[in-house]
Amino acid sequence: MQDISIKNLENAKAGNAKDIQIIYDAFRPAVYSCAAKLRNDNFDFEDAVQEGNIGLFKAILSYRENKGASFATYAKKCILNNMLSARQAATAQKHAVLTNALPLDESILLPSFESDFINREQNREFIRIAKQKLSAFEFLVFSLYTMQYSYKEIAAVTGKSEKSVNNAIQRIHSKLRK
Repeated sequence: MQDISIKNLENAKAGNAKDIQIIYDAFRPAVYSCAAKLRNDNFDFEDAVQEGNIGLFKAILSYRENKGASFATYAKKCILNNMLSARQAATAQKHAVLTNALPLDESILLPSFESDFINREQNREFIRIAKQKLSAFEFLVFSLYTMQYSYKEIAAVTGKSEKSVNNAIQRIHSKLRK
């Protein structure tokens, strides 16, 4: 591990990306080593590395030279403590439901603009074809039926019997399958 100077620490604390990267590069082996030792079923290696890097960043921000510990010692302790806290949280029973949950397919929740557009176009095309193939009465019955009206309700709206509505729906099925 290369030596980290007080100047590197001061610059990193001030937000200098180059010095932050120097510190991260110097501590990468320590973070990886600790992550390999602490991983388990609920806390994988990548999560442990991420938590270790967070611990290292906390060490950069909170290190005080006048407290008697070297930065290397302090940073390693911060890395370990952050990983242990995260592992403990990951293995806690109260998080079991979230830890073992399957991710939701976003396409189910939020259809994309493209798929929504395609679906609307397909529906328009289907309605256009239905208008061509069906009589005016059959298209009215078809429209009401697709809006979840019951046979009785369709009969009341059209002024026909339920038997006529049933026959129309049978003809609609037949014509639209072709």
